[in-house]
Amino acid sequence: MSNGTFVRRDASKMTEWDPVLYWYARAVGRMQQRALPDPTGWVFQGCIHGVPPTITETNEAFSQCPHGGWFFLPWHRGYLWYFERIVRATIKQIAAEENITPDPSATWALPYWNYALDAPSGIPPIKFTSRALPAAFRNPKMPDHPGSTNLTVDNPLFLRDDLEPATEDDFWQTPHRAKGKNSAFEVLRYPDLNPFTAMSETIFSSTKSRSTVQPTFGSEISYTVMPHFQRGFGELENVPHNQVHGGVGGWMGRVEGSARDPIFWLHHANIDRLWSGWLGKGNKNPDHTSWLDHEFIFFDETGQQKRTTGKAVLNDAGNYSYESLTEGSGTRVLLAPPATAPQPGSRVLAASAANPRRQLDVQAATTVSLEPGGVQEAMRSLVAADEPQTNLILTVHNVHTNLPPGTPFHVFLNGPEGDLDPEGPYFVGWISFFGMSGDEGHDASYDVTEQVQRLTEQGLLPDGPLTVSIVPSIPQPPTAGPKPGFESVSLTSI
Repeated sequence: MSNGTFVRRDASKMTEWDPVLYWYARAVGRMQQRALPDPTGWVFQGCIHGVPPTITETNEAFSQCPHGGWFFLPWHRGYLWYFERIVRATIKQIAAEENITPDPSATWALPYWNYALDAPSGIPPIKFTSRALPAAFRNPKMPDHPGSTNLTVDNPLFLRDDLEPATEDDFWQTPHRAKGKNSAFEVLRYPDLNPFTAMSETIFSSTKSRSTVQPTFGSEISYTVMPHFQRGFGELENVPHNQVHGGVGGWMGRVEGSARDPIFWLHHANIDRLWSGWLGKGNKNPDHTSWLDHEFIFFDETGQQKRTTGKAVLNDAGNYSYESLTEGSGTRVLLAPPATAPQPGSRVLAASAANPRRQLDVQAATTVSLEPGGVQEAMRSLVAADEPQTNLILTVHNVHTNLPPGTPFHVFLNGPEGDLDPEGPYFVGWISFFGMSGDEGHDASYDVTEQVQRLTEQGLLPDGPLTVSIVPSIPQPPTAGPKPGFESVSLTSI
C-alpha cells in the first residue's frame, strides 16, 4: 500500500492507554451520545452494518454489509474509511473544546488488532497474548485525561462479559461480549486466527458449484448482488474473519450488533491490512466493471451521504498505510479445503441418524458415528488414483443456534478421544455461527478427499464405523443461553 498521510498501528503492541486508544475511546464515547438520526452517531454507524430488532428506524444505508460475496472486502474498506473520518473529526472537536494542543486528530488513525502476531511457542502463555482483547477493551475504566494514570472514567471501549441472556429479547437488551471474554488469556486459539491459508491463495474470487470447489482469497463472485449474508466464503472471510466474530461473541457474534462493539473496527482494520499484504505479494484484485463500479452508501464526518464505488474506495485507501503488512500474516498449516454442500444425485456413503435438535456441548466434544460401518474400503478405492475423479464431502447438516455460543467449533474425522488437535491429522475444518440465530441453519461442508488419502496412507483409518467429533475451540462456561446444535452428519461422494 502507498505511504499515506495516516498510519494505522498495531494495537497488540501498544501500551494499554496509548494516545491512539485513549482518543479512540473518547471519540466512541462522544459518538454514543449522538441520537440515532445523526449519521455520525454510534448507533447509526452500527446500523449501516446491521440493524438489531430493537431499532425501528429505517434508512436506505442500513444493513448493507455484504458477506460471502466479492464485495465483502471493498465494502468494509469503505465503511472503515468513512468511520475513521468521523472519529478523527470527533477527536478534533473534543480537543478544541478542552484546549488540547497539539491537535491529536492531525495524525490519528484507526489501529488494528493483530491477533495472529504472537504465534504459539508450545508453552502455555503466562501473560496476555495478541489473541486476547487489547487491554484497553477489557478495563471498565479509562484515564480521566490524556496521559493520566487515574482510571476513574467509564470506558466506552468496554462491553460487559458477565451476562447470561437466555432469550433473543434478553440478548439485545445490553451490548455485551460472550461470557468471560474480558478475562480470558485467549479469545481464540491460534489455529482459528491463523491467516496463512488465506494469504497463500492467488485468486481473489471465483464462482462455485458442485463440480468446482475453488478456494479463493476474497469470497465468491456475486456479480452485481451484495448479499447481506450468503456462504460463499473466501479463505480470509472464513479464517480469521468469521472466527474472530464468533470468538468474541455477544453482539460481535451477530451481524446485526457486531459494529456496536468497539473492537469490531480494529478487527476489520486487520482484515483490511491482510488484504493490503496479499496485494503486496503481487496478487491482483478483480478488474471486472461489476466489481469496480458497484455503488455503496456511506456518510462523511459532516453527516452528508456519500455514494461511492469500489474503484473510488481503492483510491481513497491511498491516504493511509499500515505499520506492518507482514507481521501476523500466518504460519504454514495443512488443512482440508472447504466444499459446497452435497447436491441431489450424490452418493451417500455413510450418515448419522437424523435429529433436528441434536445439541452441541459447549465444554467438550460431541461425537457421532456414521453408518453403515466398514465404508473405508469403498473410500480407499475412490481415492486410490493419483488424481481421483471423485471427491469425498463431509457435511454437518442444519447447523443452528439460538444465540452466539462465543466460540467456533472444530470438526474432526475419526479423531481418537484425546487427540482432537486442530493442527493434527484428523482436523477437517471450522463451524462458525457468525450471522446465524434462531431456527435458520446452514450446512457446513468440507472436501475430505485428500485427508482420507493421508489417513489411509498413515494407517489412521481403521475398519469400523467412522466418527465425527465437533469440539468447541475454547470450552465455554455453562450458561442458560446459547444452544448450538445440528441435525446430522453425512459422507458423500460426488
